[in-house]
Amino acid sequence: MEVLVLIPLLVILVVMVKKHHMLIAGLAGGVVAMIIGGVGLEAATSIVSAAIPGMVSIITPAIYSTTALVVAKAGGFEALMRLSRKIVGDKEYIIAALIVLIQSLATYAAGLGAGNTMVTGPLAFAILGAHPAVIAGMSLGTAASFMTSPSGADAAAISEISGIPIADYSSAMLVPTIIIWILAMLIAIIGVYRSGSLLAGKEEIVKEELSMKRLLVLSIPPIYFLIVVVAGKQLNGLFNGYNVFSPIFNMISTLFLTALIARIKIDDIAKDLVDNSAFILTKLFSIGIFLGFINILAEIGTFAYIAGFIELAPSFVVVPVAILITFLVAIPAGGYSVGVSALIMPLLVASNLSVMQLGLAAIAVGLGTQISPAQINVASLSSSFQVDMEDIIKINIPYILGALALLCVVGFFV
Repeated sequence: MEVLVLIPLLVILVVMVKKHHMLIAGLAGGVVAMIIGGVGLEAATSIVSAAIPGMVSIITPAIYSTTALVVAKAGGFEALMRLSRKIVGDKEYIIAALIVLIQSLATYAAGLGAGNTMVTGPLAFAILGAHPAVIAGMSLGTAASFMTSPSGADAAAISEISGIPIADYSSAMLVPTIIIWILAMLIAIIGVYRSGSLLAGKEEIVKEELSMKRLLVLSIPPIYFLIVVVAGKQLNGLFNGYNVFSPIFNMISTLFLTALIARIKIDDIAKDLVDNSAFILTKLFSIGIFLGFINILAEIGTFAYIAGFIELAPSFVVVPVAILITFLVAIPAGGYSVGVSALIMPLLVASNLSVMQLGLAAIAVGLGTQISPAQINVASLSSSFQVDMEDIIKINIPYILGALALLCVVGFFV
């Protein structure tokens, strides 16, 4: 019975609901998948082993994470926080909106979100704390951006499968993407407007009062870091496309700038860089193992079986069903959204869906990844806001489900 391939996925969900570690859930589901699908120990070991280096090799978020933490320890983000408060006063919701917008634009420009999160996240945390509305807004903006960006691997995969030029796909999806950006900003604005910064009212250590000039100087490293990460690709155009502003160059130049301005020994900067890498690298390692277990489920056809429901749906609900199923598949397989697109998009193309309909299903994939324990952006948010990945997912769930419901409704009319 083909329906049995769903059991491993249900096992994973049940174990996670019982608040066990995601690796325990993945192991339980993987073992059940081996039994049901007849996957041998050698094959299963190979599947899991192949997933780990693929995830750990995603080095850009790790580079930006450790660099951001060094800048933060040197007082760069604190200076930027104090400077912003001098400028906007109590209107911290303006900062929240700008952070979400910058995150969305940067992700759209780069085609991926996790590296940008490691820059905007610490800034948001320094000013607003681990604010749920800001975290949700950043997640929502990221989800729409990397699935529709002309620079992204997901858009490239969709273009290849559908035969639609990538520029046409991204152009068609620009308006829905901007609408989601606005929605993400509104979530952040309303949330912060109602509650203010989560750091407000806490006992603060009395620190030396710094002049506006000194705050501006100390703010240079984080501002520079933000600019080269967000606009690095565009800046490279000034050098006839020569790749000057690469992740490594951005890291080294930011660290030297931090050492110079904050008057910290370069040896201490180097030590902090290494010490701060532990958190994000540990997260990447654990995600790689979990994704390996998920790949065993893919091997026995779990996700292909779920995707098959799209073909069974009546024509008038095909788009909402496609949106819902792509979302559901993306949750356990969120570490590799391109794989989800490659699995499901051929079915949607065969159903003669329009560019807009394909794009809405693609955005649903992005939404699903933001409540996935296998998604690197969730790990980046966890690192930036110093909150467990499970808590990031809990924060995102109501907002992501609301956005999913909106997508499904729109799906009836496009």
